[in-house]
Amino acid sequence: MKKITTVILASLFVATGLFAQKTPVVATVDVQRVLNDYTAFQAAVEKVKGSVAPVEEEMKKMQEGLQAIITEGQAAEAMAKNPAASAEAKAEAEAKVAELQGKLQAEQAKLQQFRQQAQQLAQQGQQTELAPLQEKALAAVKTVAADKGIDLVVPKNTVIFADDSLEISDAVIAVLNAGE
Repeated sequence: MKKITTVILASLFVATGLFAQKTPVVATVDVQRVLNDYTAFQAAVEKVKGSVAPVEEEMKKMQEGLQAIITEGQAAEAMAKNPAASAEAKAEAEAKVAELQGKLQAEQAKLQQFRQQAQQLAQQGQQTELAPLQEKALAAVKTVAADKGIDLVVPKNTVIFADDSLEISDAVIAVLNAGE
């Protein structure tokens, strides 16, 4: 009898413990929409784009120059292979092809340097301009979650289905834009 009473009491304590646990409150947030509607973040994105734009413009000019070298090289190569051309004209065309190949390689190396510079500028902008604002957005999510008693917030794009009433993106955007 004592064993049965002990088992019943133990079961009662376990059941009480299970019922005493709070059901977690879950919400979703559309991270992309929050960042798109966060005015300070968009201003920072434009600033980063502006710092990279001159390098990208220079790269575009360099690519056009490369294309001109390629076109000129193709014409010289056609002349070098032309059976109707004189030996002197063929030799001159072959020299021109060799010269253009060297010029092409030098310009390609220069373009690669510009690409690396653009990438470094973009990464630097990401670290200095955007990362702090992303941290601010995360803090705003935490603030809204705490205010609404939410235990778990998941990105909306990683959820297969969530009722629209669970989304807190508008509240997060309001907190972010109010703080400016």
